[in-house]
Amino acid sequence: MNITAEKRPAADALEGVKQGIPIFIGYFTTSIAFGLLALSAGLTPFQAVLFSMTNLTGAAQFMAINLMAAGALAGEIVTSVMLLNMRYIIMSASLLNKIGFKTKSDRFIIAFGVTDEVFSVASMKPGGAGRYFMFALQGISWLGWASGTAAGVTLGAFLSRSLQDAMSGALFALFAALLVPEIKKGVKALIIALAAGGVNTLLYYKYSLSAGWSIVIAMLSVTALATLLFKDENNESDDDLIIPAGEVQ
Repeated sequence: MNITAEKRPAADALEGVKQGIPIFIGYFTTSIAFGLLALSAGLTPFQAVLFSMTNLTGAAQFMAINLMAAGALAGEIVTSVMLLNMRYIIMSASLLNKIGFKTKSDRFIIAFGVTDEVFSVASMKPGGAGRYFMFALQGISWLGWASGTAAGVTLGAFLSRSLQDAMSGALFALFAALLVPEIKKGVKALIIALAAGGVNTLLYYKYSLSAGWSIVIAMLSVTALATLLFKDENNESDDDLIIPAGEVQ
């Protein structure tokens, strides 16, 4: 627990806002595209903004909109989003050692606002992240995503339908931005991505499975297979992280 932060809530909150401004900018610009895509998928402006206000999930929201446009059932969309967001469970558990939780409501609020960027900032904060720092960091991030969506649906009122539909390219750009950095680290990410894409394409076009369930099956099957194939590599990586007792500082 960050004792200093708990004794200086105002200063800690201000630091959270400052460190969250870059996240705000990134989320605002990205969620403008989401707002436009949500309109083209058939959502009303109110539904699109409410979606972002209650789901701070980034890539999963883009995927959900894509599945909605493809006519996927609610169960398919919920399952797909849940699987894509399972990483947040691990991130939230990791932050337990850095945040001084006071009440269950604190845990609920902080768990709701955990994203990849928020996790990175909080994890690298020296001395731990206090609850006021987290509230401010996540609050400014949430504001960026929600307000950007509102700006997107507002902009959509002035754009033609053809231009709104053209924004669907933002979905592919987003996933490319997530995938390319991982591919640069090694060929394993590329193999997994191609395998998942291949399984999804086969199920959807060859066996006429719905868009939602083909994605779900592709994610689960390829993830399980990759875990088995790269098991030895993961074990070797874990061994490299072990520090001999004599070298602990």
